[in-house]
Amino acid sequence: MTIANDAQQLIALGIDCQYSDLFFKPATSGWQLFGRSTAATRLIDQLSVAHAQGLINYFKFNAQMDLSEHRRPQIGAWHYQTDHGTVDLRLASVGDYLNHETLVIRLLVRQVTDGDFLFINPQRYHELQALLPQRGLFLFAGPTGSGKTTLMYHLAQELSQQQLVMTIEDPTEIVVDQFTQLQVNEAAKMSYAELLKISLRLRPDILIIGEIRDTETAEMAVQAALSGHLVLATIHARTSGGVIQRMLGLGVSKSALLNALTSCCYQRLLLTSMNQVKVILDVLLPNQLVELIEHPTSFLSHWQTDLKEAQRHGEITEHTFDQYQFG
Repeated sequence: MTIANDAQQLIALGIDCQYSDLFFKPATSGWQLFGRSTAATRLIDQLSVAHAQGLINYFKFNAQMDLSEHRRPQIGAWHYQTDHGTVDLRLASVGDYLNHETLVIRLLVRQVTDGDFLFINPQRYHELQALLPQRGLFLFAGPTGSGKTTLMYHLAQELSQQQLVMTIEDPTEIVVDQFTQLQVNEAAKMSYAELLKISLRLRPDILIIGEIRDTETAEMAVQAALSGHLVLATIHARTSGGVIQRMLGLGVSKSALLNALTSCCYQRLLLTSMNQVKVILDVLLPNQLVELIEHPTSFLSHWQTDLKEAQRHGEITEHTFDQYQFG
């Protein structure tokens, strides 16, 4: 077996097991290889030094990373072709104090299907869906890998036959032929803010922003919503109410939020008792936003109620409830 064959088998394993990430982690005598899914992070193999370094160098080479650099942080990308299409691999590496590299490979999906979504309480999704005709700003929060981007794309795809959809991401995670997709490139001075400026001149009906990171992007997202666009964006927060706190912390005024914001969402993926991955989704409706903007608080609307109902019907265990009850 060659290193190339081993790498191909590893990617195939990652796809088959629906891993979001593959980890090469230095250990006492070699490297450990882990796969992360919604359910757990699992040890795949213990690798010798020679085998691990061969695999790491193979992945780095194909991702156009510097093979001679084992200490400084690096990032790379590889558009990997399979029999069923393309899988985007996003790589990040850094060396420890012994210059032993940790490598993380993120496997990105290429399309969204209806099968990507099962909800703990489907009513929450229908509530969110019913708000889309109002346009304005919809903000999505949740941990990394909780399906925020997938949900935004799913919502936009339902409307894309009649409307122009434009996305701005870093990097582009899902490829949709019907969308106009822009990718952040700081080296080329294509920041979120710069791409937002040009995107508004292109007059999309729906705008997807991969992440609101700073004050300028937050303010431009609000302005885009105020000018009549449907804007879907992610932001870092630990609850649906915390989304409002975060936007205010970035300097967006209360009056601007009152006029632009249509809904805030917080979501996570959890594993049910039947080993199904489902989305638990908390949605703040317009009539709840006024009070929360005036008096911001870390708030979850129906989160614990939905978890308790799922536990009562045997869909999740008591342990799962305890693990997720605070968001």
